[in-house]
Amino acid sequence: MPRIYKPLPGLPPEVGNALSVFNANTLRAAIIRDLAQHPGGDTTGNIAKRIGVDYRQVYAHIKTLEADGLVSAEGEVGERNGRRVRYSIDLGNLRDQGVIYMKYLLGE
Repeated sequence: MPRIYKPLPGLPPEVGNALSVFNANTLRAAIIRDLAQHPGGDTTGNIAKRIGVDYRQVYAHIKTLEADGLVSAEGEVGERNGRRVRYSIDLGNLRDQGVIYMKYLLGE
């Protein structure tokens, strides 16, 4: 069963409530939001600093999001060995996934 994180500090109450309603992983939501706010992408270390968690937690979620096609790494596969890999989110795919989920919830 996936681990559900407590809401991160500073969330508006309505956002925390919405995440709770959908039983969302709040850490993954924070990572997706952070990447959406930084369209040029960033490293797991910088993302972790901004949201106040360990970079290893961010990395684990980034790898899942990358496998699902929502996040991509900068550079060729051979260049990804290092601490400066920049990850970015595909905003179009993020929107598409949100629409698919809402259509499902609405019975469409």
